[in-house]
Amino acid sequence: MQLSGITLLCYLATATFATHSPGQPCSGSGYDCSDDFRSIVVCNGAQWLIAATCPSSCCAWPAGALAPFCSC
Repeated sequence: MQLSGITLLCYLATATFATHSPGQPCSGSGYDCSDDFRSIVVCNGAQWLIAATCPSSCCAWPAGALAPFCSC
């Protein structure tokens, strides 16, 4: 299967901009990097909360990883 350039760009844009700010509303459950990449945030069903702090803005969640992590 080949990926087109447009498909790849759409994926990268989604991966880059799909972050959340602590305190932002959310529903359900999940986790992600914060929008400044300094924290791992979790959704408690109502809002995003900081679960861990990453030094030097190094939160990462590369494709294939099961969860975000601090990559410093």
